[in-house]
Amino acid sequence: MSRTDLTKFDCSVAQTLDQIGEWWTLLILRDAFHGIKRFDDFQTQLEISPTVLSARLQSLTRNGILEKRKSRTDGRAFEYVLTRKGLDLYPVLLSLMAWGDKYAPNGDGPRMELLDKKNMRPILPVGVRSDDGRVLTAKDVIVKPASGSDDRMTSLINYRKKA
Repeated sequence: MSRTDLTKFDCSVAQTLDQIGEWWTLLILRDAFHGIKRFDDFQTQLEISPTVLSARLQSLTRNGILEKRKSRTDGRAFEYVLTRKGLDLYPVLLSLMAWGDKYAPNGDGPRMELLDKKNMRPILPVGVRSDDGRVLTAKDVIVKPASGSDDRMTSLINYRKKA
């Protein structure tokens, strides 16, 4: 089955999924956030085929999420390092992790504890907050078309008003 080309959708979610929507891609990013940089280490940790791993790393590099660099310790090897664009995906992964702990638990509790490096205290969960700090749900937010909305996006935004 061929993959649908999401670039035709002028939508932030579709554009993000076009770059990171493959499930192996998110696991590679998870491992990169934990410090894995080398092809062999990704492959060992994920038990992924070299062909699939190579394709996903090439896509992440092409999209500017990872940068492929010569290893400082072994001039023949390469490392994959998160770029600023890649680092900006951290809240996305934390949200997925929290959702998984809540809706797909292993029965023993959270799989990881995230601590602030500065004071070693647990970090607050990722969430949508108002400008005064209140946690908001989807029911608390009004969506309006903005300057970059095309007709399809405006129709989607206005769909809720019709229902």
